[in-house]
Amino acid sequence: MIKVVICGGHFTPALAVIEKLLKKHNYNICYFGRKRSLEGDNAESLEYKTLSSLNIPFKFITTGRLQRSLSLFTILSLFKFPIGFSQSFYYLLKIKPDVIVSFGGYVALPVCLSAWILNIPIITHEQTHVLGLTNKIISRFVKVLCLSFKDTENVPNGVKTVFTGNPIRESIKSSEVTDIISFGNNKLPLLYITGGSLGSKAINEIIAKIIPSLCLRFRILHQCGNANNREDFKNLTRQKNALSSQYKNNYRVIEQIKPSAVGTILKNSFLVVSRAGANTIYEILTVGVPAILIPLPWAGQNEQEKNALLIKSIGLGEKIAQSELTPMLLLSTIETMQKNIEIYKKAKKRAEEIIRVDAADEIVRLIDEYS
Repeated sequence: MIKVVICGGHFTPALAVIEKLLKKHNYNICYFGRKRSLEGDNAESLEYKTLSSLNIPFKFITTGRLQRSLSLFTILSLFKFPIGFSQSFYYLLKIKPDVIVSFGGYVALPVCLSAWILNIPIITHEQTHVLGLTNKIISRFVKVLCLSFKDTENVPNGVKTVFTGNPIRESIKSSEVTDIISFGNNKLPLLYITGGSLGSKAINEIIAKIIPSLCLRFRILHQCGNANNREDFKNLTRQKNALSSQYKNNYRVIEQIKPSAVGTILKNSFLVVSRAGANTIYEILTVGVPAILIPLPWAGQNEQEKNALLIKSIGLGEKIAQSELTPMLLLSTIETMQKNIEIYKKAKKRAEEIIRVDAADEIVRLIDEYS
């Protein structure tokens, strides 16, 4: 049996690789990650809940975030790094894995540094167009850096790279039978709104103001997240309950959606309103579903802005800056895209030219090669 430790903050591609490993039955998998969605929040992370349901061992790592700018929070956060390093070193000594597979993010840094000291082979994967700060550090001592895009920026000289694409879960490519989209007036098109597993307060607040207008023309599935002690979910539920009975059933708000259901949702949606994280972008490209993207303004190295512009450049969607986002602008953009939806759908072939659908298989091959 090959012992594999998977770590990092980008859970979606990690889960795609885990799905492949589980099918082969000759791997022992352990995940190093965070138990809570956010610091100071009691909500359990999506990765912890998902992997617990799969009976995969999960080790909690408490560590500090790397920041490019210096602040009091940065300094306080760095004091947690020795804790994360000690935890990682102890767990790796105990487990003795054959290989580490990292998916970036601040949790991966102490794990990979510990693995390097212990001479454990490391494979790391970058999801974005611009190499993240953690991967920029650890790429200098990994066996190979896997890239989602051929033109990834800021890769250090001398680092061995492989263009694998971004691992996509099987459920994105094949629809799961689920009743999550069985609600409301089925004659109306499905509008999927999501801010990622944590949700987006900015998007949630705008949607709350236009729910009645949207419910006249669409069925809305809204994944709002469970951060901030579920305040957004509670507010959106109140907005739903204030609707007339004729339209109330056309709006469904959910805190978190099982990863296995996302493929079915995307394939049945006529339009997606979302942040522009790398994994979301890759799933949109894979399915070819038109999208309105609202990039997170403070995403590292303007990553989400570039992702959104990629979708816009191939004709698959539109971008709205958060600073310009208003209820009327979002509503009018949705209505305009609905009128021209067939034009956006034609961009699916261009989307297929950008991605690789066998990324997870390629990373499993690399695991076999370096373990």
